[in-house]
Amino acid sequence: GAGGYGLYLASATDQAKQGSAWLGLGIVLSLIGFVVIGPLLAGGVVRVLGAVLLRMFGPVGRMAERNALRNPRRTGATGAALMIGLALVACLSVVGSSMVASASDQLDKTVGTDFIIQSDSGQRITPQAVRAVKDVPGLARVTEYRTTTADYTTPDGRTLKDTDITAADPTYATDLRTKTVAGDLKDAYLPDSMSVHDKFAKAHGIHLGSKIAVSFKDGRTAHLTVRAITSSDGLIDAGAKYTSIATLAKYVPAARMPLDELVFATAKDGRQDSAYKALKSALHDYPQYTVRDQTDYKKALKDQIGQLLNLIYGLLALAIIVAVLGVVNTLALSVVERTREIGLMRAIGLSRRQLRRMIRMESVVIALFGALLGLGLGMGWGATAQKLLALQGLKVLEIPWPTIIGVFIGSAFVGLFAALIPAFRAGRMNVLNAIATD
Repeated sequence: GAGGYGLYLASATDQAKQGSAWLGLGIVLSLIGFVVIGPLLAGGVVRVLGAVLLRMFGPVGRMAERNALRNPRRTGATGAALMIGLALVACLSVVGSSMVASASDQLDKTVGTDFIIQSDSGQRITPQAVRAVKDVPGLARVTEYRTTTADYTTPDGRTLKDTDITAADPTYATDLRTKTVAGDLKDAYLPDSMSVHDKFAKAHGIHLGSKIAVSFKDGRTAHLTVRAITSSDGLIDAGAKYTSIATLAKYVPAARMPLDELVFATAKDGRQDSAYKALKSALHDYPQYTVRDQTDYKKALKDQIGQLLNLIYGLLALAIIVAVLGVVNTLALSVVERTREIGLMRAIGLSRRQLRRMIRMESVVIALFGALLGLGLGMGWGATAQKLLALQGLKVLEIPWPTIIGVFIGSAFVGLFAALIPAFRAGRMNVLNAIATD
């Protein structure tokens, strides 16, 4: 998919693994803590929500607030069910938005090419399609990019089986502005040369000028000189080891050369629009390949992450449905317990409409109480998770405020919906029978 091009997270470090364990433990403990102290928080939060939302409705609003505060333990327990579901929604929204923002930021900073051609189904690009791209007028350069595996024998004497190596044209050093900690990445594309990333170099005692025996799959063994050491502090192509296609072709027979995984094209100045149309036209006979500019690529990446989040949101919707049933049950029980009280209020002038409004407001404030705690807790989880993911290159924290605000407002409608049946039953209650209830 769109994430295929170089959006590889670096291998998890020990620090990241430990951080993941602590994050998981922290989420569980904080969730348990909020469930336990929910009744204590209910008083303060409900009073604030009441002052903001309910007081404008006069005596009916004040009665709704007092009813919600009458049993803080029940209010806290009812809000906790909604809190759990919305906390997970908020956490995943923050993580997903941060992933998209981080990837977009990296694309803007490091990708120096205009167009990316690839197959969304993972197919390699045929030589005929590559030729069609190269024949497009208005292009300043075309860069081929292919990957294969090889067995490495490093200077420390270790042999690493089936290790990835990326072969590209020398122009790839311009198409992807990869930071180096030693040497110049352009030198990695010289004959019999390569680059490695700094973590790999540190682990195996590699420095500039070191020789690595690379036994290519379906080819011969090459002794390549390390000309550059790249930084692992990145998101795109993190951990890649580069050599040139010419070097790969020297040791792998033409019949066994891997096909291109991607092709990059850069338009001449001022000709981006015409080159974009020409590329799409040139690949019309190759529908398995997609041409994307950077805007297209960011959108595809966002859609890809969005599809995953939508699947998870669908599962979390079940938890929210359970929470709604909890609110319905709480209100129904509250109405039964207050039967005589409701009868007396009706007898002294409370109308059916005012009674139903009071119960609906009580339901809304309980739902908003759970939403406020859940969204706050979830954003805290998401921000903490992003700090952990920053170790893997996801360094941008993005809070999806439209989603958060929309969920909060939606929680009010959840409260209104949950109150429909209890409010209807309370409104139809016989006043004399209610007063006579023990």
